[in-house]
Amino acid sequence: MNLKLFAFKKGGEQLESKVQLVVVDLDRGKRYPLNFVCVLPAYLRLLEKRSSNFAKIFGERSPSVAKSLLVEAKHQEKDPDIRRVIDRRIKDIEQKHQ
Repeated sequence: MNLKLFAFKKGGEQLESKVQLVVVDLDRGKRYPLNFVCVLPAYLRLLEKRSSNFAKIFGERSPSVAKSLLVEAKHQEKDPDIRRVIDRRIKDIEQKHQ
C-alpha cells in the first residue's frame, strides 16, 4: 500500500470538527474517493481502540503509522488550519508514546 493523508475542510464551528483527515492508498488510484482506505480518528484513544477502522487495519502499528502519515502530510500542507490540526495530533501521539 502506498498510503497518504488526504485533508479537507467541512462546515463546522470548531476547527477539529472542520478538518477531516482520511487515509488513501495511491496504489488504488490518484482520485478520492476511489482510493479511500479509512478515516484517521480525531482522538488518540480512538486511534488505539480496536473498534476504529484504522486500528482494525493497522493493529498494534496504528500510532506509528498515524504519526508517519501526519508528519509527511505536515510537510506538504499549506493551509494553516489543517497544519494546526496535524500538529496537535502529532503532539498527542508523541506525548503518549515516548
